[in-house]
Amino acid sequence: MIRNTDTEVTKTEQHLRNLLTNSAQPQEGSLKNSTETIDYRDIRRVFPVNEPRGDADIFTGAQFFSSPNEFRKAVRRNEFVSPTNGICPGRMQCNLIVLEEEYAFDFLLFCQKNPRSCPLVEVCDVGVVTASVAEGSDLRTDISEYCIYQNGKLLTKTHDATPYWPPKSVAFLIGCSFSYDGALLNAGIPLRSVEQKKNVPMYKTNVPCHPAGRFGGHVVVSMKPIKAVDVAKEVLITSKYSLAHGAPLCVGCPESIGIHDLNNPDWGDSVDILPDEVPVFHYCGVTPQQVLIDSGVPFFISHSPGHMFVTDLSSNYAVV
Repeated sequence: MIRNTDTEVTKTEQHLRNLLTNSAQPQEGSLKNSTETIDYRDIRRVFPVNEPRGDADIFTGAQFFSSPNEFRKAVRRNEFVSPTNGICPGRMQCNLIVLEEEYAFDFLLFCQKNPRSCPLVEVCDVGVVTASVAEGSDLRTDISEYCIYQNGKLLTKTHDATPYWPPKSVAFLIGCSFSYDGALLNAGIPLRSVEQKKNVPMYKTNVPCHPAGRFGGHVVVSMKPIKAVDVAKEVLITSKYSLAHGAPLCVGCPESIGIHDLNNPDWGDSVDILPDEVPVFHYCGVTPQQVLIDSGVPFFISHSPGHMFVTDLSSNYAVV
């Protein structure tokens, strides 16, 4: 678990630490040493940022920003309100879940039991709104669109979650598959959603999650059309990124995971699938949103699907 180097430890944080410390075996996709306190500056030395080549060229249609910090500032000023696929290639992007303190322990346990859907990157202390993986950030304003849920229903979408942010809440940052978009493009695998200037398509499945405490439900997946001859290369690349959902859950045959109409995603936009391509389905960070809705949590905040929190970390950080 990555955290700020504060000396004071709250009761909830101690619960979270104890759970991670007492885990007999690390789960696939979880941090190698979840209890280690890591300073942000050390992260940048261990995981140096490889400058992506030709950002403006390889991400056709994606807006260019000089740094993740500049991007977050643009989001904070409401100058960028779109999905973040293709944004800041080479940097790690994260899903966001914000829960009141009493639900944090069960949700952490759920993430530990479902590391492919919920690979934890950071768990903030109670009330903390700055992520250690993004210097100078504000989790309440630095995502281009938030969803506010109350009693299992979407209350509103907003570009500024500050008025809704509970004072005694815990923020979870969960890895996102957008983190390896740059690696795919550098390998010659195009991203259809970026090419068509659309959000990625996301679908509910019939694949059950491992229940934990009060939380349970089914996996949500994102979909990328991949040329059949490139599928092996796509699997080889993505399987390295355990903190960004890793290898696909399913290649082709969407009916086998309960998806019957690719043209009608549950979230995001439908994209073209060419005759020489097959749909490739990856675990998705919308899974915890749907699980929280199904589990009847009275209130939570999340990113809007496709609108991620962009960190300062190199995407190499997701390689575990």
